Amino acid sequence: MSKKEVYTEVEGQKVKLTNLDKLLYQEANLTKAEVISYYLEVAPKMVPHLIGRPLTLIRFPDGIGNKTFYTKNMPSWTPEWVDRSKLPWDEDNTYLVANNTAHLIWLANLAALEIHTMNSALSKIQHPDKFVIDLDPPEDWSFDDVQAMAEKLKTYLDNLDYRSFAKLSGGKGIHIVVPLTTTWTYEAVQEVVKNMMKDFIKSNKIATLNVHKERRKGKILLDIYRNHPGNTTICPYSLRGKPGAPVSMPLPWDEILAAKSAQDFNMNTAKAYWKNKGEGWQDFFTVANQLHTAKKSIVVDDALDAYANKRDFAKTSEPGSTKGELRQDISVNNRFVIQLHDASNLHYDLRLGIGGVLKSWAIPKGLPITKGVKRLAIQTEDHPAQYINFEGRIPKEEYGGGEMWVFDTGKIIWEKQSEKHLKFELQGKHVQAKYNLYRTKEKQWLLDLDQVSLSSVNEKELKPMLADVSKGLPKQKDNYLYEIKWDGIRVLVYVQNGKVKIISRSGRDITSKFSEFQDDSFCNVEHAVFDAELVCLDEQGRPIFADIISRMHRVGNISGAIKSKPAFLYLFDCLYIDGVQITNLTYERRRSLLKPLIKWGNLVRESKIFENGEELYAAAKAMQLEGIMAKQKKGTYTLGDRSSAWQKIKFRQTIECAIIGYTQGKGDRSNLFGALHLAIPDGDSWRYYGKVGTGFDHQKMKEIFEHISSLKEIAKPIEDKIEEEKNTTWVEAEYLCEIQYASLTNNKTLREPVFLKMWPSV
Repeated sequence: MSKKEVYTEVEGQKVKLTNLDKLLYQEANLTKAEVISYYLEVAPKMVPHLIGRPLTLIRFPDGIGNKTFYTKNMPSWTPEWVDRSKLPWDEDNTYLVANNTAHLIWLANLAALEIHTMNSALSKIQHPDKFVIDLDPPEDWSFDDVQAMAEKLKTYLDNLDYRSFAKLSGGKGIHIVVPLTTTWTYEAVQEVVKNMMKDFIKSNKIATLNVHKERRKGKILLDIYRNHPGNTTICPYSLRGKPGAPVSMPLPWDEILAAKSAQDFNMNTAKAYWKNKGEGWQDFFTVANQLHTAKKSIVVDDALDAYANKRDFAKTSEPGSTKGELRQDISVNNRFVIQLHDASNLHYDLRLGIGGVLKSWAIPKGLPITKGVKRLAIQTEDHPAQYINFEGRIPKEEYGGGEMWVFDTGKIIWEKQSEKHLKFELQGKHVQAKYNLYRTKEKQWLLDLDQVSLSSVNEKELKPMLADVSKGLPKQKDNYLYEIKWDGIRVLVYVQNGKVKIISRSGRDITSKFSEFQDDSFCNVEHAVFDAELVCLDEQGRPIFADIISRMHRVGNISGAIKSKPAFLYLFDCLYIDGVQITNLTYERRRSLLKPLIKWGNLVRESKIFENGEELYAAAKAMQLEGIMAKQKKGTYTLGDRSSAWQKIKFRQTIECAIIGYTQGKGDRSNLFGALHLAIPDGDSWRYYGKVGTGFDHQKMKEIFEHISSLKEIAKPIEDKIEEEKNTTWVEAEYLCEIQYASLTNNKTLREPVFLKMWPSV
């Protein structure tokens, strides 16, 4: 391998990087390594703008100022793991698609400094989900002139009830972007946008739609031709191939109008902005406008006209009268609802009953549970009273498309209501706390906790729920959901304030043994507790219990263990979300809430649920897995208890026992042991289950003996009379084992026991 090549792992994907020391921005002395580092850091903000969109790239393999490559077709050397697609109007090219961070870093390694996206995604490629107006000024214009025109356009769009966003192009001008519902074709959108701009130009003669430079001297081009199918616009956060490494920077409108130039932000100043202020377009993915020409006439109170005009009630199940009428309702006053909304980004919607409507705020990171923590709250349109109970799936092409659940509801105790400050106490089923809402800008507020911090679930010692053993599928099969029974280490995963903690079933902190999961980027909320299983897999995807136990006992060189025995975290339940313990919810509901909380990937995986238990049972048995789980759809989660709501159905009858002693070996076992004595705790004493002497080969016996022979010897811990008592060594019960058996004898010992596996009890 060339010394100029290195490999790195990005989100579980191995990516080759080359020529990292090559200067791509010579005058700024910026190397390819620094460009890759920038795209790695910006990925969480940029990838959502890339997902599913065919790309056009401008590559600068020898740096800016040298030969460039403008390309739509993917390179012939593109690895198979990089996504790509054909388009219905362009069969000659195969377009690259960047659906994750690894894809983006691979593009950065190509020196694709500029990444341009289409206005539609592959899921609905003929229907754009935004339109773009590119303000391209003549050479003699100042940036102040561009900003003045952008502000006029914003006002014009506002008057047509469009919610618009803007970004500094990184070149000369400003891009105005209007998100759309994917209801209309490119042709329909082009026609509406063209007619709007013609109308705008009537009052702004210094603007033009003429692309010919000699015919538009002294006028600013309103470039609307990026709204044709196949045409592209520089992606938010993309670098530009210009001196100084400028960034196409999305910003709030007030900061767009305060900027000094279209190249105000470069690779380094953009990073500083995110660190201090966060995302430039806070709620871009929660907005979807309708074309103003297609909006239906609906009779509404003024307070609810924005709500009605953003929705097509023939398509969405959201509250809206079949007669097209919406009215204020004073019964909603002093009531609240918090909804978990899985739109383009998972967020919370807080709605407070004031003046007969639900005043609404989108809160990306959830209500604060710690005093001193402030959360951004973006005010959205007022919602009708009926929305207080709304749950369901809003069609993706509709405004706010995605799943919505009621997280909590209850009453409000008001302390203050003013234009700029709301002070109140929420008294809900789960959330009971005092808050302040402070207006900082027209639609932007800050939410903070107005009391001592709420108790954290991390301060509690939670114990996982245990399952009953069943010999077969439940009789009422339709009342259950089914999962694979993973043969690994049962754990609770705690996420809090950017940190991850992994606790074994016995309460042991094993986080350091599995450092690949210490980054909380897989979790979409600030605080959560998940029930999960850590598993190592063979090539057929079957669990290897010995490997995961080896990982847990590994001392030193954890990175080597990660490579030699990779672990996977299968999540199958959620106990706690952002200040709310949800164990009293049904299993169905907990699983529906779990899905949007996680960015599922290669290492963190969802333990899939199945409706048909018989099919899963047969498939799992054919794969020689341990068994399956049956979980009641309406069952709650009982912490630390064994419950019939969960049933483990194994393909063999097994039992977990403690090893409390061993007998002296004979013959070829003379330097090892003969059999293991087994027992199960029974209050403060032990219930003896006999001994096991089969199920291990010579090598396995050596490994077992190394563990048990080093244990502290104790007095006989049971009262039962046993065989070979004189040849028995009794030890502290620090190891558990799983035993397969045929049945119980009359004296309650195991008949035909076979040793399967062993693990430490702590």
